[in-house]
Amino acid sequence: MIIQLQLSDKTYERLLASGSRLQGTIGLVSPNEGNFNEHVRHTSNGNGDYKYIRLRHGRASVGPKRVRLALNIALDETGITPADILMDESRQASDFVDHVFDARL
Repeated sequence: MIIQLQLSDKTYERLLASGSRLQGTIGLVSPNEGNFNEHVRHTSNGNGDYKYIRLRHGRASVGPKRVRLALNIALDETGITPADILMDESRQASDFVDHVFDARL
């Protein structure tokens, strides 16, 4: 099957400049024509000066402008209680954040 895609100028320039693949979605206008919409990538506005720790169910990171905690707990995981995981891993993340702030001062 051959599909004709329409790209934005900005996406086309990035494709030529990088020489690598771009991720996105194709919205079909007809069975043989579509529009390519590049996935949005969020980049940090900082200088990349961040620290992170991997947790059993997620990750905690500390940057110059924000602190982030992300946990992903499967409800079908055996032998755990989600509330206990939230408390334990948020405590670990809190200790990590304190350690990073103490090291910066």
